[in-house]
Amino acid sequence: MNKQDYIQQYQQAGAYVFMALPNQKHSAVRGGYNNSFKNGDDLKQWINEHPEYQDGNVGIDLSRSNLIVVDIDKHKHNGMKSIGAWFKSHDINPETIQETYVERTASGGLHAFYLIPEGKTKTAEKVNVLQGVDLLTNKHGVIVAPSVINQQSYRAITPFETIREAPEWVYQLANNHSRNTSKTKSTTRYGNIDRWLMVKNGFETGQRNDQAMSLAGYLFALDVEPQSIYDILQITNERSSEPLLDDELGRVYMSARKREERKRMRINSYGRD
Repeated sequence: MNKQDYIQQYQQAGAYVFMALPNQKHSAVRGGYNNSFKNGDDLKQWINEHPEYQDGNVGIDLSRSNLIVVDIDKHKHNGMKSIGAWFKSHDINPETIQETYVERTASGGLHAFYLIPEGKTKTAEKVNVLQGVDLLTNKHGVIVAPSVINQQSYRAITPFETIREAPEWVYQLANNHSRNTSKTKSTTRYGNIDRWLMVKNGFETGQRNDQAMSLAGYLFALDVEPQSIYDILQITNERSSEPLLDDELGRVYMSARKREERKRMRINSYGRD
């Protein structure tokens, strides 16, 4: 199939499609992945207005699409082992993951796509619901076939026609998050060596937000110039196997900046007492 065939099948399933820059996972146009279209003619018009995206990658705006994606990392974490163990503990056949539309990502992971059943609401975003497993819903644009990153292709493992409604186990998995993160988030700590390794190697999938926040906070504490901090975050993000989208990275940066400003205000107020 050519690129237009892929786009057409996504849109016919009700997905809002956006274009990313060639060899990238993001759109640099204001609005980012929310420049998405359910109608092929509207998307073509947008591409005509932004010709640099003519040969770009294809993405789905999950915030507007009736889809959930189970994102299984096979690069830095063995997400297949994690979800396999979870299936076993819940007496679920692990081959169920192949009963819907599945893609292999450029980094070797898997994306399993599910439609939201009628009468069901989309679950909240669940990052690291299991080690190496994310549930992507409202806060992501996800890159899809036939996109290419660093000469590695996104490709279909099962036919698109097999896409199915999200089974009950997807909602069970979403509820697993409450047992997984409260303790982990409060105890996650990164040393200075860890932070500089982030800059060298990129953020780890499943820990991207935490690591970006830690790196930003560290650089603010060193009194690095704010624009330089954002530049370093962008460079680190680009080196990640699954980079954060620009909008999300910006939110992390602003959160770290506001936190540092509040900290300095407290310190200054103590100094006046």
